[in-house]
Amino acid sequence: MKSKILDWIDSHRQTIIAIGQKIWKTPEVGLLETKSSKVLVEALKTAGFTVRENLAKMPTAFIASYGIGLPIIAIVGEFDALPNLNQDTTPFKNPINEGTPGHGCGHNLLGAAGVGACLAIKQLIEAGEIQGTIRFYGTPAEEMFNAKGYMIKEGLFDDVDVALTWHPADINSVTYITSNAMNSVIFKFKGITAHAAGDPYNGRSALDAVELMNVGCNYLREHMISEAKIHYCILKGGDAPNIVPANAEVWYFVRSPKRHQVDELYERVIKVAKGAAMMTETELEIDVLSGTFNTRYTPSVQEIIDQNLTFVGPPKFDVEDVQFALELQKTFPKGSAEGHLKYIPNNQLEQMKNLIKKPLCDEIIYNFGKGSVMGGSTDVGDLCWKMPTAEFMASCMPIGTPGHSWQITASSGMSIGHKGMILAAKVLALSALDFMTNSDLVHKAKEDFKQWTENRPYKAPFPEDLIPPFRQYN
Repeated sequence: MKSKILDWIDSHRQTIIAIGQKIWKTPEVGLLETKSSKVLVEALKTAGFTVRENLAKMPTAFIASYGIGLPIIAIVGEFDALPNLNQDTTPFKNPINEGTPGHGCGHNLLGAAGVGACLAIKQLIEAGEIQGTIRFYGTPAEEMFNAKGYMIKEGLFDDVDVALTWHPADINSVTYITSNAMNSVIFKFKGITAHAAGDPYNGRSALDAVELMNVGCNYLREHMISEAKIHYCILKGGDAPNIVPANAEVWYFVRSPKRHQVDELYERVIKVAKGAAMMTETELEIDVLSGTFNTRYTPSVQEIIDQNLTFVGPPKFDVEDVQFALELQKTFPKGSAEGHLKYIPNNQLEQMKNLIKKPLCDEIIYNFGKGSVMGGSTDVGDLCWKMPTAEFMASCMPIGTPGHSWQITASSGMSIGHKGMILAAKVLALSALDFMTNSDLVHKAKEDFKQWTENRPYKAPFPEDLIPPFRQYN
């Protein structure tokens, strides 16, 4: 049956690429991915999937199902773009529409590969060769908000046995490196306006409150664990220098390797904000946008993906791909590729030192980043604490490509990205097939998950009454 999966994906390669390209050409930021989600929904509906849309108060969230009964295997996909990263498929900076979104994280490939895998599995269910249910979860807004957490809160993953996902990268590997847990919060200060020169004593500056909060948090850095991170940007700081600002806002990300560490650090950040409000006699409003868990993948699910990644093998790049990669690498910041070295065990140093000399990854990297924590965060973390979950990376861009960059947008719209996406579709489909044809594998995954999460139940990392933050786009 594995050969049938691979043959089907190969014969429908251009269909899967076309899905990814449609999304690449209509990039939309999180929660507003109307056209992008429609592309995926229509492909699944046309194939006979039952689709539920507009889920968890998010118009672009959906679930597509095919089959009956157990096991229920979820393939999870994303399709949101990033602001201001629009770019043509050229190895030099060349936006198609300057200042508009672009797929600078490759999520056009991410969602399309997942749909391709589901369509391949559907053929075997339809033919009566396997039993169970395959689902595609369309999860919006991964880049900035925890859409998966909202969907978990609504019970939309409650009956899933195993969840599988992937992410475009510059290497081919099961994801062992974990992510940071995170809170995303806007602190809004309200003061009193006044003439900054004529009667400043009558004013209460909201901008002063923001600046004092930032100073306080910067001093806090000395007194938190070294692995934690605090980032901020000022969203609103006033209208003119001669007017005491009555309103000011600052947006914070608070990150740490473990969820409980974020909770503890966040409480201290709130105290700093309250202190800033007290010092400036301003009012404080705390607008929570989202929170996420750290990733913690289920080992037995990782093993299945590892086997299938090895079985399929790395993408086969051609001369044109290599030339494009070499030209694009000339635009990277110095030392980009060497960044991989900080995530690997000592016994892999030589392999990685040789790899980063190449333009493209033409091999499988095993146990990459095992025991390490990456700087970023993802709502895949919430899946990891709700059900057996694993993730992998496929080479869709040159070695050392900077994250969230126009260079990723360029790679995601051409053959390098397409080849990695087809690899991902095959690995997802074969892994889903393994679980759907071997109940022992499902049982083992559930036992692994239960052992890890016993006495550590999942609890949504944001307020119970929180709704998706569309207000951030107003």
